[in-house]
Amino acid sequence: MDCKKCSVCAAVAATQLLSGCGTTDQPSISVDDSSPDWQLIWQDEFSGQQVDLTKWSFEVNCAGGGNNERQCYTNRAENAAVANGALTITAIKENFAGPAAQDDSPDYHPELTVSREFTSARLRTKGKGDWTYGRFEIRAKLPSGQGSWPAIWMLPTEWRYGGWASSGEIDIMEAVNLGTITDDVTAVGQTEQRVHGTLHYGRQAPGNVYSGTSYKANDFKPTEQFHLYALEWEKGEIRWYVDDVHYATQTEQGWYSQFQTADGVWQQAKGAAPFDQSFHLLLNLAVGGHWPENVNEKGVDVEHWPRQMVVDYVRVYQCSAQTADGTGCGTKSSMAKQVSGIQPPALPTF
Repeated sequence: MDCKKCSVCAAVAATQLLSGCGTTDQPSISVDDSSPDWQLIWQDEFSGQQVDLTKWSFEVNCAGGGNNERQCYTNRAENAAVANGALTITAIKENFAGPAAQDDSPDYHPELTVSREFTSARLRTKGKGDWTYGRFEIRAKLPSGQGSWPAIWMLPTEWRYGGWASSGEIDIMEAVNLGTITDDVTAVGQTEQRVHGTLHYGRQAPGNVYSGTSYKANDFKPTEQFHLYALEWEKGEIRWYVDDVHYATQTEQGWYSQFQTADGVWQQAKGAAPFDQSFHLLLNLAVGGHWPENVNEKGVDVEHWPRQMVVDYVRVYQCSAQTADGTGCGTKSSMAKQVSGIQPPALPTF
């Protein structure tokens, strides 16, 4: 979600359908939390009275996320609060001013501000929870409405291969415009219920690319019920799950990282790069932007706010079978969609 300058097309064309016209007998694969293979190493059950700042930090800016989003992210309790065992991120329609750039950007100057018409929150574990490989579980209920964009995702902590997206991005779950009239050609006249899992990689923007798929099911109601969104990541392979249904897999044969060295020479990173380094988690609720405003009913419905994403818990597991590369604990279904990804272009010679 960070700097997705091409994400107007992020509703990936290849859609994993688990409803009327698609596969209807995909098994539910249960994961035993007490398994000796998956070991719980980090969690937030949101059992306190406020956001735990030993685990999370707030991003505070009105930068627009690289997508022309309409919100300012704040650290106010109005936008992110913990109560009754859950984290609630609330997007509010109100005029607000804040820094025009992200705090880790070379363009960041706190005195340079911009005003926007919504506020919300974006939390991250950077420097407090960073992992290479594992299983990531987030149980959440999502907001509805044209222009709403909830996201559960990961970014690299050290950006080993350069700027976005040559160092990668992992989207565990994103959704836009839930509850509006869908533009899914297989579900004409129905409401939008899809959630998306995506990888971003390639070169630094504008040479970035992405691949992924989406999930829906007849009994899947992401705005009315809590659902479990999970991702399993091992060396060379990433898998997506909803309610322990394994719906998609992508392997290193379908991603790549190309970057320029300090002397300007183009190189292609080896092995499973860029998804072979530490990443951290992010939770946020954006308003508007290139993707949601160009699909479904278009634009942003400015009448029906506030809207909320409610997170019951976040849990991170490590595979004890092979801690070095995360293999040996995978929960796999042969019926999951195999995402082919994108092959690397030839390296520039100039």
